[in-house]
Amino acid sequence: MRYALGIDSGGTKCEAVLVEESGRIVGWGRGGPTHEFYRTREQVEAAYDQALREALAGIHQGRFWVGSPSVRTQPWEARIAEAGEIEEVFCVGEVEAAYACAGEDWGVIVLSGTGSFVHARTPDGRRLHAGGMGPILGDYGSGYDIGLRGARAACASRWTANRKTSLEQAVPRALGVADLLGVLHLIYTNKLGRHRLASLARIVNEEAERGDPIALRCVQEAADSLADLVVDVVRELDLEESEFPLIASGSVAQKSCLWWERVCRRVAEVASRMRPVMTRLVPAAGAALVALRRMGAGPENELRACMEQTQESFLPHREQAAAVVPD
Repeated sequence: MRYALGIDSGGTKCEAVLVEESGRIVGWGRGGPTHEFYRTREQVEAAYDQALREALAGIHQGRFWVGSPSVRTQPWEARIAEAGEIEEVFCVGEVEAAYACAGEDWGVIVLSGTGSFVHARTPDGRRLHAGGMGPILGDYGSGYDIGLRGARAACASRWTANRKTSLEQAVPRALGVADLLGVLHLIYTNKLGRHRLASLARIVNEEAERGDPIALRCVQEAADSLADLVVDVVRELDLEESEFPLIASGSVAQKSCLWWERVCRRVAEVASRMRPVMTRLVPAAGAALVALRRMGAGPENELRACMEQTQESFLPHREQAAAVVPD
């Protein structure tokens, strides 16, 4: 049996998706964060190993085409070799995975997950990449950005009536501490990692949807900060009058309607013909789709449709796994 294996890794998790050459997803695994700035080599290797072990469970004597964030020889390749023969390993980064998920060859990618960036590709081959400089120097409009804004708003909630917000209770509860003093302790003793702070974006978004004005402002201001970067990229490439896909990628862009609608509204002010594209496949599945392309499977539209359909049965497990991945 020939399989495509897509791997996506970053500041929150490592994810692996295994796909038969028919496009049917048959395996899914998830490990912890893999960003080398924030994790030890042992932690990174353990995260890959966990994701691959779960995705390849029960597979023997397969032939694998592997789309991964790196083409360098990795310790985790031995885990794949236990399940069969590796035919090819090639690099599929976040950009190519996003285009594959969207079924597009060009356009503007707006990625917001733990971190963020904007990437644009034009039909004549011009490219521009902006952002992605991490939580201190960049990551505008990311999960980290929203989470930090939410934590700040929670801690300021007791100062004046104008700053009162439901985040005062929601943020400590989400972090598993009793009160805001516990939040301060986590932050200033460096016990609140980047991806854990980014996880607060979901809480901030939920409170915003419930009508809390401070939480809504956190989401909107974060969205505006990344939308401004998108507008700069659009203008730099002279795309204001063009019809182009605006592709949402990453957990924030794909799960927060408030955030995405705000970004689209801002971009439409300068590029009214842009076409919002909300992809259904997760990035690891996009990497697997590129692997299917390299394998020679197809047609691609049918593969994508089959992957979208069979992905649904794995999503509840994926959400449960997200809650228990170690810090």
